[in-house]
Amino acid sequence: MKYVKLFSALAIIMTVAVAPTSIAFAQSDVNADVSVNANTAETKDKQIYKEEQKQIREQIKEQRQNIKTQLNDLRNLQNDRLTDNNSNVNVIPSLEFSGKVTGWAVIGGKAVPATFDLSGEAGKIGQRGWKITGTATAEIGDRNGTFDLQGHARGNHVSLKGTTSEFNSVVIQLNGYFASISNESGSFALAFHRSAIINEQANIRIPLVLVGQVDTTPIGDAIEPTEIDPVDASVELSALFN
Repeated sequence: MKYVKLFSALAIIMTVAVAPTSIAFAQSDVNADVSVNANTAETKDKQIYKEEQKQIREQIKEQRQNIKTQLNDLRNLQNDRLTDNNSNVNVIPSLEFSGKVTGWAVIGGKAVPATFDLSGEAGKIGQRGWKITGTATAEIGDRNGTFDLQGHARGNHVSLKGTTSEFNSVVIQLNGYFASISNESGSFALAFHRSAIINEQANIRIPLVLVGQVDTTPIGDAIEPTEIDPVDASVELSALFN
């Protein structure tokens, strides 16, 4: 009987001694689960935040592109209106021109070679303006076509619109700059950058980047050829790069 009481007492003591350890392990498991859940929730929150930020950036990018397209369309509309207004003005051509611009058409994110052979006539409008009519024979990749050109030039800016009967609803818009070539009388450099070939019915717009030159000759006695003084660009270039 004495030994039974002793063993009973030892059992009670062991139970009391082991209990805190069991509680500690259980508490550790609970803390670990809470920590894992917290980390998982934090990771999910970060992923959601990243996805939301990505969507916001994409929306902003799309909005900027839409605004840019609208601005370009507005400029082209203004140029078209000016071209239409000038087309009603009777101008006596005083210059003939011919030349070529070459460059690229951007199709599906790829640059495709493009060449435009230009020819036509130009007549003065006011002090610095010119009314331009002519043709452009375009070769873009393996396609080609001829466009009737109408447009204007003022200062160093030039804007041309081309239409064709070969393809329905297809037009070209050539907008950019021109400048007389140093030491070459009657020759002009051309750079068309805000330009495109457009299928208005299918709402397809293919950007064009073209550079080249045209040579001009007077028509009859409408204007007298003028000599261009030689230009020394070394001074301005030195100032630019110093």
